[in-house]
Amino acid sequence: MGARRSLFPARLRLTLGAVAAGLLMVVALEGVLRLFGLGAPDPSRTTLAYQRIDPPLLRPAERPDGTPVFATVDPRLPYRALSRAKGADELRVFVLGGSAAAGLGFSPNVTFARHLERICAELLPERRVAVVNLGIVAISSRQVRQAAEDVCARYEPDLLVVYSGNNEFLEPHAEKYARATRGPVARARAALGETHLFRLLSGARPEPPARDLAEHDAAQRELRLTQREIVRAIEMDAGEVDRVVDEYERNLDAVARTARDAGVPLLLLSVASNWEWRGREDLDPDWTAELIGGRAAAPEDWESVVAELDARLAAASDKERHEWLFRRAVAHERLARFDRARADYRAAMNADPHLRRALDRMNERVRAVAERRGASHLDTVALLSSHARHGIVGFAEFYDYVHMTPRAAVLVAGGIAEKLQDAGILPRDGDGVVDAYVEAALAALELLEEDPWEVGEWLGVGPDLARIRDRDLWKYDKLLDDLDGILAADPDDVAALVYRGNAAFFRPDGAADAARDYRRALELSGGDARVRANLELLLRDRAP
Repeated sequence: MGARRSLFPARLRLTLGAVAAGLLMVVALEGVLRLFGLGAPDPSRTTLAYQRIDPPLLRPAERPDGTPVFATVDPRLPYRALSRAKGADELRVFVLGGSAAAGLGFSPNVTFARHLERICAELLPERRVAVVNLGIVAISSRQVRQAAEDVCARYEPDLLVVYSGNNEFLEPHAEKYARATRGPVARARAALGETHLFRLLSGARPEPPARDLAEHDAAQRELRLTQREIVRAIEMDAGEVDRVVDEYERNLDAVARTARDAGVPLLLLSVASNWEWRGREDLDPDWTAELIGGRAAAPEDWESVVAELDARLAAASDKERHEWLFRRAVAHERLARFDRARADYRAAMNADPHLRRALDRMNERVRAVAERRGASHLDTVALLSSHARHGIVGFAEFYDYVHMTPRAAVLVAGGIAEKLQDAGILPRDGDGVVDAYVEAALAALELLEEDPWEVGEWLGVGPDLARIRDRDLWKYDKLLDDLDGILAADPDDVAALVYRGNAAFFRPDGAADAARDYRRALELSGGDARVRANLELLLRDRAP
């Protein structure tokens, strides 16, 4: 018995020694891996599932007639196909960016990419024009850099158009939020994930399959949490913001080098936003009451409002400045001091701690990259300001803070076309094709009485045109839920069938659903020509 007891400490010492030796070996191996750069973090890899892209973005498929094509498969992208063999008469333009380029909130028709395609087709009637929109919700310039490499390597582009910059702070915000809220086990797991050894071993695993729609929906829910919660809990200091802005410039510079090396012209767009945005809630009608003695401001009171706001700004902390600047901008606008109002609106945007849109200093980097790399550049902020009431870009141009209204999408497409004419990529038109297109498209929007049934014109707002002004980022998704509800109550509602068919038309996996709804709508409508044309267009491109 005593002998057994005496053995126990010896065995414990042996066990502890073995563990210590193992840990030393792991530490030594980690040091060697770091020394030689093995298992280093992939600079293109994001920690956010909803930001990841999975090149190639277009993959081999076939049309019903057997024509080999490249087609989009990512559920975040609308369906689009290109012939695998590029014709000599074909012009291929690729648009890269985040949700503002993708047209979040509407159908794929409400994008500057779609209008640009139509303008190009009018200017180049002898050529086949394809403007492929690869804008994906929530991606940053890091993923745009990956997309540019993929496009230039595989799809023979004639032009890249990049509109990216609103999502640069998503990942650092999410990482800070995770560090602030995770428990001890999650912190240990995160620390393990940061080792070179773990990354090296993880890299040996097979790549996961492409995301399915269920995973896409889960990622979207995660993104909604990000939008709703993280900005309330997380702050970034000046050094952290500087690092994000510097990385943004490096990514754009890499895009420019990729395009140059591939011999592909590049157009970089500054990124615009809604100067009148301060969140989902507007100022209270009597917001001036706290400034001038408890009453709403009369016309003669606005000078006093400005004086009080000057005093508040002089005493404000950095966190408070954006709010007082915004209010002073409103006051200057009421006094018809539009130059001062514009300056304060811009200053308020740049001081906004939520960092959910491109800053002016980021747009300065866009211009710098374009000048340094010989790319074309469009100042989208100046363009929209030149068309805005009093030069103040607001809710006529953006339905929320960064996502364009149908009107703004037309204006930006016209600006892009003119820049491409300046660069010699599109021909000059003595007949004023670009201006005529923009004027006609804006006039059509003003006269709109219903969301068109034609799939190529459908806005994606359905039976309620007021949805155009709805500030909800996810209003398109809610429309689809509403259409399902309408058809559950009345399966013979022809308009709802057509609208739901149009939505399915644009989904990479939606051909069968679109054909089903179109055929039922045709039967109920007595063969409506618009529905028939939608179905024929679908069947030419895809087999349900």
